[in-house]
Amino acid sequence: MFENIIGQTSIVQTLQQELETRSFPSAVVFYGSSFSGKLSTALEVARVLTCGRKGEWSCSCPACRKQRLLIHPNTLLLGWRYFDQEIAAAADVLRRTRQLSAQYLFVRAVRKLTRRFDPILWEGEEAKIRRIESVLVEIEEHLDTFEPAASGEHAINYERLEQRLERIVALSQTLSKALSSDNVPINQLRRTSSWLHMTALAGTVAESRSGSGTTPGTKIVILESADKMRDASSNYLLKLLEEPPGGSCLILITTRRSAIIPTVRSRLRPYLFVERGKQQQVEVLKRIFHEQSEDYSDLREYFLYWKDVNPSQLETLARRFIEAALGSEEDVIPEIEAHLKPKSARAFVSSLLEEILRQLLVLLREQALSPFLLKRWNESIRRHQQALVPFNQQPSLTIESLYYSLRTIR
Repeated sequence: MFENIIGQTSIVQTLQQELETRSFPSAVVFYGSSFSGKLSTALEVARVLTCGRKGEWSCSCPACRKQRLLIHPNTLLLGWRYFDQEIAAAADVLRRTRQLSAQYLFVRAVRKLTRRFDPILWEGEEAKIRRIESVLVEIEEHLDTFEPAASGEHAINYERLEQRLERIVALSQTLSKALSSDNVPINQLRRTSSWLHMTALAGTVAESRSGSGTTPGTKIVILESADKMRDASSNYLLKLLEEPPGGSCLILITTRRSAIIPTVRSRLRPYLFVERGKQQQVEVLKRIFHEQSEDYSDLREYFLYWKDVNPSQLETLARRFIEAALGSEEDVIPEIEAHLKPKSARAFVSSLLEEILRQLLVLLREQALSPFLLKRWNESIRRHQQALVPFNQQPSLTIESLYYSLRTIR
């Protein structure tokens, strides 16, 4: 178990013991810094919980194969993540290496997106996704050619590799735009609750761990960006947690556990994912993405490049923005707006807001900023982050509004 999780030894040991003794709770929250392996760990938990045997890493049972390809019907994925960057990075790995592990990496990266359009989540609202049905169908047709036919086998027509990779990446970008908000709609939570309360689903039985006959499989819901849920969704989730259905497991994932409402937070067993050290991040880059350590300093920098964002440039702009907001006469807004390209403006501003938060913590450690001011600035920045994505505010307006907001806070 968990051989793919690097740098989270304590968490892995705890989870392995709980899964082996069948004491893993029905509702948990995986929280910690970005790029710390939270989703990969949640997916491995789902694989073990639905395994028809004993959950070994090398298990080849039908349930484990489906979980590795992210097509197991007893696992639902909800919430937002950095789909475009992950898919583009995985495509690059497959393009360069043509290895079996890269096939799985790419297929899984794409399905992390497509499973957000599971029919269970959109039942009764088919009209909302009808315009992208053809996109979903075409993506799956292409993915069929990337899926390993069996352990150790390659199923790719390498002569058409580049063409198909480019097509899937383009289709995925179209699909991710259909998820306009990182909020989890309350209607999806209602359907998820109904699905969890069903006693059985056709075709979702798995072999019993003893190997004698079949038993209904555990149902797992993995909800990313749990801190971004609005009040209605959070309150409905609370009702689900108060009366959890048997044979189910709910895994929330967040970088900000404190942003989850207290009543929900109190019903989740917390698992802290520590920020990986420099050497551990280098190992992830090397083992998973086949990148040399000198090319990127950490995973955050690696994924920023797939956002077409230069990390050093971003750091400079964040520092200049903070200095201007603290009272400098220099007008930094035009300089930032010059970097806002129509297709990537929202992603750029989102990355800039995160970098501003990072730089504020640096200033706090350097005792160049008071904790009181940091707290008030942090609240303002978080409000503007919410306005940028869930409420679709214009990126340039977000930056300008934040700038004048911070200048008034002292």
